Amino acid sequence: MSNVVDINEDQFLSEVVEKSKTIPVIVDFWAPWCGPCKQLTPTLEKVVNQKNGKIILAKINVDENQGIAAQLNIQSIPTVYGFVDGKPIDAFQGAQPESKIEIMVRKLIDATPGNEIPGQINEADQFFKEKKFDESLKIYEKLIAVDSGNAKIITGLLRCLLQLKRFQDAQEMFESLDDNILKNEEISKIKMLLDGSNKENSDLSYEKILEKIKANPQDKDLRYELAETYLSTSETKKGFDELLKIFEHDPKWKDGAAKKKLLEFFDLLGFNDPNVIEARKKLSSIMFK
Repeated sequence: MSNVVDINEDQFLSEVVEKSKTIPVIVDFWAPWCGPCKQLTPTLEKVVNQKNGKIILAKINVDENQGIAAQLNIQSIPTVYGFVDGKPIDAFQGAQPESKIEIMVRKLIDATPGNEIPGQINEADQFFKEKKFDESLKIYEKLIAVDSGNAKIITGLLRCLLQLKRFQDAQEMFESLDDNILKNEEISKIKMLLDGSNKENSDLSYEKILEKIKANPQDKDLRYELAETYLSTSETKKGFDELLKIFEHDPKWKDGAAKKKLLEFFDLLGFNDPNVIEARKKLSSIMFK
């Protein structure tokens, strides 16, 4: 079965409405004279073909099928509808970037009846929040074999590898990803974390800085250095705790450097990260006590 088909209005019921009850269908209303259509359609075809049969693109020439265009109130082209389970659940008009199309296509696939992947991702995310990173990783490893292009799965798997300090495995996974996936915002953040990580054993660095702090407990520069050392080796909780100590003692130190560093890592790690959840609560309690 082809992932991309040209249909007419007589085929709409069977090829879109009925077929979408088992597989999502994205419908592209276009015309030969439409400039934006010439930009959009190849991108739609590319994204759909990358899904390896998980979604179908049905193209309808509105010049030759004015009845269905009027029935669906198509007032300008290109117009794109997404059908799942016999009903339209999403739509847009005009040319869109590939990233936006990817989001819509993923939404349609996830909403398909019988698709167990969203529930399994939720289960893995819950394990992650509970700091059960090995359990979370096992689910993501199974899911990646089923849907290797799913950015949510790739993101979850990479975040587990970083939590478990399996930096080399994370690096090898990045090397296997295609350019389109690497442009994903969340995956780009994880790459920044990995690139900034110190993959060597830093126990000696910790000890040296801790000895200096014992002699100079009020030295915020040393404490900030210790926080950065912890964060670079995925000792996230320890790093956050040091930054929170600085902020609690002097929120305005170096133009709020401690809070800025916390917010930077909150964004890179994501709001589902258990250490972020805990540190955000502590930060709020300090700010509003």
